Amino acid sequence: MRRYTYRGITPSGFSLVELLVAMTIGMMMLGALLSIYIATAMAVRQSDTVTRMAEDASIALETLARHIRMAGYSKPILTAARNVATVDGQVAQIADSNLAGAGLRACDGGFVSTTAPWSALACSNISRQADAIAIRYEGDSFTTEAAGGNEASDCLSQGVALNTNSAVDSSMQFALVESRFFINTNQELSCAGNGNSRFQSQPLVRGVEFMRLHYGIASDITESQVIRYVTAAQVDALAGDADQKWGRVVAVRICIQMVSPTADQSKFTPFINCDGILTNPADKYMHRQYTTTVSLRNRAGIAP
Repeated sequence: MRRYTYRGITPSGFSLVELLVAMTIGMMMLGALLSIYIATAMAVRQSDTVTRMAEDASIALETLARHIRMAGYSKPILTAARNVATVDGQVAQIADSNLAGAGLRACDGGFVSTTAPWSALACSNISRQADAIAIRYEGDSFTTEAAGGNEASDCLSQGVALNTNSAVDSSMQFALVESRFFINTNQELSCAGNGNSRFQSQPLVRGVEFMRLHYGIASDITESQVIRYVTAAQVDALAGDADQKWGRVVAVRICIQMVSPTADQSKFTPFINCDGILTNPADKYMHRQYTTTVSLRNRAGIAP
């Protein structure tokens, strides 16, 4: 009888130590991949936030610039050199168009009331608050969009009726468009216009936490060359009445400070504010400033 001998089979596989080493290496690789994913996702999110902030800032600046460029516009009716004359040795504006007087007024730190009449606009002069600006010009279907059965509209696209007597012919009326721009408590660029709602403000662009304005002034109301940029308070300190002071403004330098809708920063990131000061924020939101300079083309003798 033949006998068979069975050889023992040697067990194969990983030892406990090898498994622990493999798991450790796997966890390290997984951790590295997770870190890369988180960093990439944060970078993409921050990039999207910057793009959105830049787009919103562009809309805000363009809205402000479009109205500021129109400040003081009125169709010429009479022929007069530079719309000025010398009266008793003083340079004075004379009426050769429906609108007489300056086309803008502004305040450091905002208006006390955005619904006050043009001649009664008062300044809060609180430096930590955003500035505000009021603009007026003659409106029609060419300089604005027709709205509400009228040929002119304000900054909220509300119809503006014939509401003001002409400085040349008191028997004739024209549509005087008035708009006041400021930053509300919800960090929104807002406007109050003299259309149908009579200075009831509405937000235009969100995420605007601050606005600082400086004004390029000429040597007098006959010139159109900027000699320096000043604050609203410095314009008010010039010689003459309010129309003569603000009639010297030929350009406006706008700085708006945007804030992100969410806290996308991984740390507190310093930024340069609209006063040119390096600022350490108390939050992880993204803050950026955007600037532009606008010439008052009507003041400079350029047709709209």
